Amino acid sequence: MASFSQVSISNFPANNQVIQRNDQDKAIFQVKGEITENGHSSITLKVLQDGNLFFEQTVNTSTDFSFSPILKAGKFDYSFILLLDGTREIKKTNQIGVGDLFLVYGQSNALGNGGENTYSPARSPLIRFFAVTNLGNGDGEWVLPYQTFIRPGTGASELLRFLTEKYNYPVGVIIASVGGATIADLNYRNEQNPTDTNTHYGKLLNQTIFSGSKESLKYIIFKQGESDSAPPQSKSYEVEFKKLYDNFCLDFPNLKRFYNLQIDIMTDPDYKAGIRDFQRRTPQIFPKITAMSTVGTTGFDGVHYSFEGYRQVAYELSRIIGKEVYGDFQSKEIYSPDIKHIYKADGKLVLEFDEGMQMVYPNDTLINNKIWRMKDYIFINGQNNLVVSGESNGNKIILKLIDGADPRNVSYLPNNYGTFGVDIYKGVHLKNKYGMRAFSFDNVKVEALPTPINLSFSITNDAKVILSWNLNESFQIERSTDNIIFSEIASVNGMNYTDNGSEIEQKYYYRLVANGSNRRISNTIEVSLKCLEYYELSFLSQIVNFIGVKSTILANVQIPPSKQLSLEANKSINLEPGFDAELGSVFSAEIGGCKNN
Repeated sequence: MASFSQVSISNFPANNQVIQRNDQDKAIFQVKGEITENGHSSITLKVLQDGNLFFEQTVNTSTDFSFSPILKAGKFDYSFILLLDGTREIKKTNQIGVGDLFLVYGQSNALGNGGENTYSPARSPLIRFFAVTNLGNGDGEWVLPYQTFIRPGTGASELLRFLTEKYNYPVGVIIASVGGATIADLNYRNEQNPTDTNTHYGKLLNQTIFSGSKESLKYIIFKQGESDSAPPQSKSYEVEFKKLYDNFCLDFPNLKRFYNLQIDIMTDPDYKAGIRDFQRRTPQIFPKITAMSTVGTTGFDGVHYSFEGYRQVAYELSRIIGKEVYGDFQSKEIYSPDIKHIYKADGKLVLEFDEGMQMVYPNDTLINNKIWRMKDYIFINGQNNLVVSGESNGNKIILKLIDGADPRNVSYLPNNYGTFGVDIYKGVHLKNKYGMRAFSFDNVKVEALPTPINLSFSITNDAKVILSWNLNESFQIERSTDNIIFSEIASVNGMNYTDNGSEIEQKYYYRLVANGSNRRISNTIEVSLKCLEYYELSFLSQIVNFIGVKSTILANVQIPPSKQLSLEANKSINLEPGFDAELGSVFSAEIGGCKNN
């Protein structure tokens, strides 16, 4: 809380601060305080956008005051000015942006310091970094990295550069990473005092509070695990990770996505691949997680990366964030391929990856005077001498095995490799056409040849979606509006389901997920409820103002005051008994083509 001789201010934006935008591409920032000196009758807040008056409000009060300007997100600079009695300037801050915030947590690789001695941040006013100089008294500030020596690491800086250059929003980063910390160190939350600065998690919380981002924070980037891959920490990693995830969900009520990066191959003989496999599976366990693999990243030295490696990770992650945060149209192949099924077919072993991947099986390659063969790093029943050759076919890698092999489980990439500082894994990888390396996986069971789940649909006259499929099993039905983030809408037994929550003029994506430990997923179908052949309008949606069909609309609804509705059809629009446009509503009907066809 800032105090002046006349006014005590409890909430006000800081210079250079980034305010998190909402899903409507706006932000509401509440300015609050109290007039503490007698003899004053009003207080005014002015907000300038690029130097021009954007918002002005005066509150006639001699005590408490509050303002809630609605700001537009984008490439704008805002200034906030607080005036007492209309003329006396009490406080002013400048260069405030509305965009996106990312909290970075984990070990040293989360931040990335490769090349920091020669690195120069992009000279962009859109890039912001919250720097804390004293956690004890909340002494921190938002800075533009190119204007100061206070900077995030090179990896975080490159991520900000990629995002701001392509999407033109201010982007701020809060760094809470701790080099060498175990996940138990990072997740410890003092229940009596969550902001305890004697804990790493308490320091993290304090940074988000001091930066003004705690309540609005949507995105976390996490890269950790190098300190936990060896026993005994590796045995408890899954339990400790869940504690961290639950802490994040508790303390950040608006958390939307958690980006979890799978670690690379360690060199210590005690290191195990099991932690990497768990990191691969976290999106299946925790609904807010998107995972990405870092195996095969350039410049790896056994623990850290060169600047080129950190830049590569930043670029690859920026594409995923671009798709999920900024709605950028991107191929599914920006994601790391994840193994879905392994089964025998036509005498060969099939590794089936995500739908939509175009997999590439690498040729034998000479690297550092050594011939690297992919078949040597695919382990069947724990052995790496059972694969004869491999090839790719769409989203599948097809392996020919030696005669008599009886595959029961498969691992991809070794538990560990080499000796730190002397020899590390520099070999070939399974990739997709975009060059994204597949997730390392460990001891995935070979299944019986699965029956594909074939999902199809039909649409009723009142625009309800009927889903049908070919297997009489228990399924979760998931729906999305962007084909990225799916939400469960029902859990059913049987072979069909009607989605009574669908809305006319919308587009949806549906898929089925088999209940049980084996996460089998159906094909994804796209269902457009725009420009249907025929529609019976018996329910009036709050969000739909226009309905267009190819043939006929049959309408029997009451249009309430202040509601707008336009109907358009090629053949006819029939207003049935019971239809009524009440006084104050706006209604039109037109014969013509579908405007949104």
